[in-house]
This record gives sequence, C-alpha cells and structure tokens, in this order.
Amino acid sequence: MNRFAEIEAFVAVVETGSFSAAAERQHVAISAVSRRVDELEARLGVKLTRRSTRGVKTTERGRAYYRHCLRLLSDLREADSAASGEEGPVRGLIRIACPPAFGLRYLSPLANDFAASNPEVQFDIEMSDRPVDLIEGGFDFAIRLGRSEDRTLTSEPLFAVHYVVAASPAFWDQYGRPSKPEDLAGLSALAYRVGPDPARWRFSRPNGQTVDVQLSPRIVANNGTVLVDAAIAGLGICLEPDFVCHDAIKAGALETVLKDHRTYGRDAEIVRPAVRPLSRRAEEFADTVRELFAVSAPWETS
Repeated sequence: MNRFAEIEAFVAVVETGSFSAAAERQHVAISAVSRRVDELEARLGVKLTRRSTRGVKTTERGRAYYRHCLRLLSDLREADSAASGEEGPVRGLIRIACPPAFGLRYLSPLANDFAASNPEVQFDIEMSDRPVDLIEGGFDFAIRLGRSEDRTLTSEPLFAVHYVVAASPAFWDQYGRPSKPEDLAGLSALAYRVGPDPARWRFSRPNGQTVDVQLSPRIVANNGTVLVDAAIAGLGICLEPDFVCHDAIKAGALETVLKDHRTYGRDAEIVRPAVRPLSRRAEEFADTVRELFAVSAPWETS
C-alpha cells in the first residue's frame, strides 16, 4: 500500500474532475487511478468522491480531506527542496482565516500582490467574524481580534485595536453630540452580536472610572461592515474597531465622539496551530502581513 500514491491520485482526480484526466496527468492507466482512490476510501472508511457519467464530484469530507492533502504534498515538496539545498520558488497552498472587514480591506491586497510575485502559490482564504477550528480546517494561520487562551494555538500580537463610537453627521445633528457616555442612553445602537446584551456598552472615563450605558438595539449583527454601513445610512450609533470605520470617517460619512473615553481595546493577533511550525510559504506571507504593521497601522498614517 502506497499512501502517497493514493493521495496523489485523489488530488489529481479532484483537480481534473475525472479519472481519465487524472490518469493522463499522472501518466498511468485509468484503472490504476481508480484503484488507488478506492483503496484510499476503503482505508479511511469514508466516501471522498461521487462518480457519475458527468464526472467526479467530491463529498464534503472529500473537500476537507483535499485541503489537508494539498498541505501535505506542498510540505513534502518543501522538505525535499530544503534537504537538497535547492529551495527554489515559493509554492503550494496557503490557507488563512480572518475577519471580513480586515480581509477585504487589508489582507486581500497583500495576498494578491504575493500571489502575483509567486505564481506557484495558491490561497484559500476563509473570511468570518467567528473563530474557525484552525487544526481541523487545515489552516496555516488566522488573524483574530482578542487574546487567544487556547493552548493548542500559538499567537503573536500584530496591532492594537481601538474601538470608536461613530454615527453619521446627520444623526448627531438630529440627536445631539454627546459630551459624556450617559448622553447615549436610549439612542439607537448598531450593535455587534456578543454577550447577552450587545446594546449595553462600557466606557472608561479619563479619570479611569467605568460606566455602563444601555442603548436601544436597532440592528444587531455579527459583522462589523454591516453595522458601519447602517451607521452611514443614519440608522444609529456603532461601536466598531478603528480599522473598520477608518475609510468612512476619513470620507466624512461617519463622525466619532467621546474621543477622550476608552471603550473596548484589544490586540489583533496572528494565531497558528502550536503543533506545527509555519511552512516556508506561509511564513513568507506572514512576514508580508507583519511588515504592513511593523511601524504603524495603515489607518493611523493615511
């Protein structure tokens, strides 16, 4: 039994969409590819593919297994190159997770530039405000807000996240600009879905004292960009990270208040599974991300 031959056959079938095309790519008989995939599924005890006259489709488990196989084959090629002293170009799959607001505005341009400079690199980017299982999902690393307490993960700070209170200028014209947190009580909140009462916000005064203010929830969502868009539309007040609001504030579509008060503060971190080091390709891209924030965050200098 050659497990790598099984994996290589499976990957070829997934990427070409048929056993005949996979056999042509691997320069073997169709029966050999079919046998190897059958043996792989038998060994794992799961169906990875569905075959029909129209071609081959992967099952949900097959798609997840395919991602792991890509990492395995890429890491094996990296190991061979490092052992031979001929590393060559960066190649292989880089799988990342990050919040959508950060990913669309900052990570995506970096990934595009990196992919253009490294033609043999592939990206698989999962954008979600909810933490994903990095180990089960086969991720190289994630960008997350807040300190990770998971001992199966290793983290490093990337940049400080500051939250701002913002609404449209028209909203403040109508309801008045607050001079203290209590002035927000009862106003429409565009609140991020967290905790039992997402429209109850905590502030730290300049003297260090804290105060909780209850707003009226107008829109509750688990995505910051949705809330910022609602604030621009004049529907209420948002409490969001500065990197999410920056473009709208700079354009004058949002106006911040209570700048001498602190709300929630945390770090954005690069988080990766502790059980394995980053591959060469993932480490080089992580360095690209680190460089963007090495001196100051882009929204602090633009």
